[in-house]
Amino acid sequence: MTTQTPARASTGARDRYFDVLRFLCILWVVVYHIFSSEAWLGFWPAMGLLFAISGSLMVRSLDRGALKTIKNRLQRLLPVLWLAGVIGIPLMFWHGWPSDERPALWRLVFWIFPLSDPPGSEWAASLTEPLWYMRSIVWFILLSPLLLILFRWYPKTMITIPLLVMVGVASGKIGFGWAGDLGEGVLTDGFTFLSLWLLGFAHREGMLKKVPVPAVVTMGLVLAGLATAWAFTHQEENSYDFNLIPPGQAIFSFGIVLILLRFAPKFSWVGKNKALDRLITIVNGRAMVIYLWHNVAIELSYPVGDKINVWKFGETGGTAICAIIAIVLTILGMLAFGWIEDVAAQRRPQLLPKDLGKKGGSSTPAAPAVASGVTGGGLPEPAVAANVDDSTVSLPVSGAPVGGAWHAQPQRQPGGVYGSPAVPRDDHQYYDNDRRVPEQQRRTPERGTYGAPRSGRFPDVPAERNDVGWSAGPGHQQPRGRGEQPPSFDETGTIPRNR
Repeated sequence: MTTQTPARASTGARDRYFDVLRFLCILWVVVYHIFSSEAWLGFWPAMGLLFAISGSLMVRSLDRGALKTIKNRLQRLLPVLWLAGVIGIPLMFWHGWPSDERPALWRLVFWIFPLSDPPGSEWAASLTEPLWYMRSIVWFILLSPLLLILFRWYPKTMITIPLLVMVGVASGKIGFGWAGDLGEGVLTDGFTFLSLWLLGFAHREGMLKKVPVPAVVTMGLVLAGLATAWAFTHQEENSYDFNLIPPGQAIFSFGIVLILLRFAPKFSWVGKNKALDRLITIVNGRAMVIYLWHNVAIELSYPVGDKINVWKFGETGGTAICAIIAIVLTILGMLAFGWIEDVAAQRRPQLLPKDLGKKGGSSTPAAPAVASGVTGGGLPEPAVAANVDDSTVSLPVSGAPVGGAWHAQPQRQPGGVYGSPAVPRDDHQYYDNDRRVPEQQRRTPERGTYGAPRSGRFPDVPAERNDVGWSAGPGHQQPRGRGEQPPSFDETGTIPRNR
């Protein structure tokens, strides 16, 4: 029996748990930089959590087309940097950029594409210091297609390698000085946060759900405890601040973020509080602008404080007033430059964002209902989470033709939400965007029944492989033989799934 599935609006409910975490991270970064002398503020892994969230959302986009995803992600990120460069570079030269501290002019190209740190004068350090995050994100975006292939075949190994490298850095066995000033920061930050990016992969693939909660909590707390002990006994600049101790930051962040992603509650209650929901939406829609300009606001708050003589209230009172001034200036910067994030996301520019899922300032009509072979009402597809590109480039599995009536996609079964673990398959099952399709719903060229070649550029590995995930199921797993090779691109540009 075929039924009509409900229409799906393009702007369904967002992942509010991720939105709340990103909201807390952005606010924490602002507070951390205002009170930078307070080392205890480094115990909230704000940057590691931001990388993990981005890694999780990246997987969803990559399965819809790698090149399109990279293009869209860079298109949403780089305009914020370009606007900062258009404003900052002329000001640096106007103020006087001493020739002895000015790098070769060709390095200004990193203001266009930050494969290394965009150069800046000491006077503009408040603008250029946060740019390491954008540089790291660009590298992770570019490497994610390859990282995802390797991760799906060797998940535990891929996550462990960056952590082991940072242990080597802590022990002095590994260093990145050989990469010079162009590459040392890239490698240090890359290995510090690569395990967090891949932890986001594990979250999206459903691997974390396979690990019992007690094991996750124990592992996370042990890693966090070891990193804390290291930070206190190997302080940098007489501080145990994790942001000054990359090995400690990598391991501590991994432990805490592992716990946070394992639980991953829905947080649907946020929508019931309109004021809180609106605030979270605004901060998420202006996250990069706030991150990039808050340091400048903090730098300006002290001259402004001097002008109004805030120090007459004492050091504590004056610092508190300067903090308020910094927050006000950050809000003004968000209002002045926030529109660039709307333009980059192809939304109508707004003073304050209202709906991050809409483009052009109007809602997109719901998709028309379609008939499917699903018995009963089908579930709507999950909504696009923050910063997820929803464009799709559908590619068939090795050599399968594109087009034709039999290429229509069957309706997904209830429970096949994105991010669930890979499911076992056999010769009687086809895949549709990483989901199992029963034989009775297949459509093949010979039979003309439902079932399409699997679309998506990055197929996940069947669960019967004994090296997938963090726990092995009993019974039917077969080890991969020495002669079997990981998947590779074929002439169609897809990654064939090995049987």
